[in-house]
Amino acid sequence: MLQKINLQGENCASPKVPYDTIQLSHGSGGLLSQKLINEIIKPAFDNSYLDKMDDHAVLNLDRPRIAFSTDSYVVDPIFFPGGDIGRLAVHGTVNDLSTGGG
Repeated sequence: MLQKINLQGENCASPKVPYDTIQLSHGSGGLLSQKLINEIIKPAFDNSYLDKMDDHAVLNLDRPRIAFSTDSYVVDPIFFPGGDIGRLAVHGTVNDLSTGGG
């Protein structure tokens, strides 16, 4: 059973954070993402699989291993100096899978 977490930390053991709601900047992969994961999400869903903090998962089924990533990529505009959403998505996914041996 999951406990509802108050992001202000008033009614539970979760640490105080500067926002009472999730902000778009929490998904940027920066400091706010790290704080959200480490201080709110990880303690609520603590288990040996998530403790690895990988950007991928590897399934060991009755067949060869399957590796996958669930990252999403959102950027506006979709074309920007040095790249575009397609390149960002492919490179990010390939990076995540290759770190897991995919």
